[in-house]
Amino acid sequence: MKVLVTGGAGFIGSHLVDALIEKGEEVLIVDDLSTGKKEFVNPKAIFFQGDIRSAETQKKIKNFQPEVVFHLAAQKSVRDSIRKPAYDADINIIGLLKLLETCIAIGIKKFIFASTGGAMYGEGAKLPAKETEPATPESPYGLAKFTSEKYLELLSKLNNFKYTVLRLANVYGPRQDPFGEAGVVAIFCKRAIAKETLFVNGDGKQTRDYIYVQDVVAAFLKVLENDKNGIYNISTKKELSVLDITALIKKNHSHQVAYEHKEPMPGEILRSVLDSKKAQDELGWQAQVGFEQGLSKTYQYFNDLIKS
Repeated sequence: MKVLVTGGAGFIGSHLVDALIEKGEEVLIVDDLSTGKKEFVNPKAIFFQGDIRSAETQKKIKNFQPEVVFHLAAQKSVRDSIRKPAYDADINIIGLLKLLETCIAIGIKKFIFASTGGAMYGEGAKLPAKETEPATPESPYGLAKFTSEKYLELLSKLNNFKYTVLRLANVYGPRQDPFGEAGVVAIFCKRAIAKETLFVNGDGKQTRDYIYVQDVVAAFLKVLENDKNGIYNISTKKELSVLDITALIKKNHSHQVAYEHKEPMPGEILRSVLDSKKAQDELGWQAQVGFEQGLSKTYQYFNDLIKS
């Protein structure tokens, strides 16, 4: 089967491509390498460096004629979306629409969209948040993801193709960017290995639902076996605080690591955890990797990377 993965040189996308290649699928990666890395590209995949909004990229996709599309390419910075909402919308909404126009023209069978769970449900959400919880995004990034979901729902009805939205919790694991604003697990692992101080925003009691990247890949693959249109939370249904993560790093990996508190991040949601029972019931998926195990794998990845 011919499969397109946008953002396939990125953190999650590259792991997904590896799994699809392992299954024997023919994969085209489209990535502009703004955050993705060429060294993450599976050599058995076809790689095209380009912006999903460009005519040249759309021509490449038309020539490839994919049957299934995994759309992971995105502007992923919440802070940048607040500073530059038009820029965020241009990539995350207009980019999606240009891709959908091409997919509709070539008669795509299924479109799978990587959305957000952490930025979809606001501070007042009933936790753990179900897919039926009202979407109340508190950033342009979250709003763009929600808008994209609604476009996808409408255009699938008008053009008769299948779609699935996966609202991802806070994904962590090997290949995550340890230099960005998000990805606290990767950032803390790298700093702990380098014997640098860990900086904790606010009191460190803010919680997230952290899910290991291979569990996320398994969810994407399950979607290929399911013909239902729908939205699914992909999560562990467990909350961990930033202080919990620092304690586990200190206990299991870097006994001398120190941390300091910084000013709270303006507008940061204090609690976020998702209910993924729908994915378990309808897709036959559930998270398999516990946080301590996933943290160990991630720490080892960065340790090997730094020492190589």
